[in-house]
Amino acid sequence: MKKRWMISLAVLTAFTVFFFVGCKDKTTENDDGVNEFDVLIEYLEAGNSDYLGWVNKLEDWIKNYAEINTDDYFVLDIRSADDFNDVDDEHEIDHIENAFNATMGTMFDVIETNNTEDKDILIVCYSGQSASFAHMLLRLKNYNAYVLKFGMSIVGEDHDQWTEFCTNDYVDDFVTTESPVLPEFDYPELNTGFETAEEILNARIDAAIALWSNAETRPLIAADAVMEDPDAFNIMNYWGDGDGNGVLDYLELGHIDGAYQLTPYTLTTAENLSVFDPDGNNIFYCYTGQTAAASIAYLTVLGYDVKSIKYGTCSMIWDEMPGHKWPKPYGK
Repeated sequence: MKKRWMISLAVLTAFTVFFFVGCKDKTTENDDGVNEFDVLIEYLEAGNSDYLGWVNKLEDWIKNYAEINTDDYFVLDIRSADDFNDVDDEHEIDHIENAFNATMGTMFDVIETNNTEDKDILIVCYSGQSASFAHMLLRLKNYNAYVLKFGMSIVGEDHDQWTEFCTNDYVDDFVTTESPVLPEFDYPELNTGFETAEEILNARIDAAIALWSNAETRPLIAADAVMEDPDAFNIMNYWGDGDGNGVLDYLELGHIDGAYQLTPYTLTTAENLSVFDPDGNNIFYCYTGQTAAASIAYLTVLGYDVKSIKYGTCSMIWDEMPGHKWPKPYGK
C-alpha cells in the first residue's frame, strides 16, 4: 500500500513539475523573468488620469480652430519641414504663426528646448490623425497636449486634405444589427528587456513613434481595404452603445457588418482591453479617425497591432452623418 502511495506521489510530482514548466514557457515574461505587460499596465492604470489614464478620459482633448487663440499654446507642427516652410509657395499660410516644426521623433526635445513658458501644447498635422497619435504619446509622458481638429486642413482651403476622401461608397454595406458578444483574448507579450515601468514605457513610446514614422508600417488602413473582406479582421466600432442618448451610435447610424460595438473609455483590464487580438488584424474606427488614432497610440504602446481606418466613417458614409464629420467648409 505504501509503495503504491509513493508511486502515485511520484507521478503527481512529475505531473506538477511538467505542468508548471509548461505553463511558464507560455508566460509573457522577458529574459529576466519580468512580465513587462503586467508591469506597464499596472503603472498606466494606476496613474493620474490627466496623463497615464488619458485614453479613457480624453476630456476637451481636440480643439476647434475657430474657437481658440493659438497664441495661448505652444504650437507644434509635425508636418514635413518642406510643407511647414512652404518651399514651393503653394499655400497662402505656410504654418500657424509662432509654431515650431518637429517630427514625432524630435518632438520631446523641441518642446523641452523651446516651450520656455510651459504652455499647453497644440499638435498640428495635415488632417488631425498624426497629431492625435502624437498627442497621446505626449500625454503618457505627462505633457498637457491637445490636437488641432482636422489639422491644417481647417486653416485654409489650400491645405485641405479631407474633402477628396469624404465618400458615400459604403452606405449600402452598413448594417444596424445588434453587436456580437465582445471577444476575449490574452494580453500581448512585451520584451523590451527593461524591468521598470518607466523604462518599458519609454521603449514602447519609441517603438510607437518608429511604427508611425514609417509609411510602410504606419497603423492606418483605407476603408476599401477593410471592406474588401471585413471577416478577415477583428473590427471595433468606437461609438456609443445605442442607449438613446442622441449620439450617432452603433445602432442608429449603422456599422460595418461584423464589427463589435466597443463603448468609449473602457480600454482597461477591468473592462474591455482584452477584446483585441494580440496576434494582430485589429481594426479600430470612429467618425473621423482622430479619436481612433489617439486610442491606437495607447494600444500600440501596450504591444497591440491595431489599425485605424483613415478618415473614419467620413470615408464611407459621409452624407449619412449629420454630425461628427469633416464639415466641408470650402463648399466642395
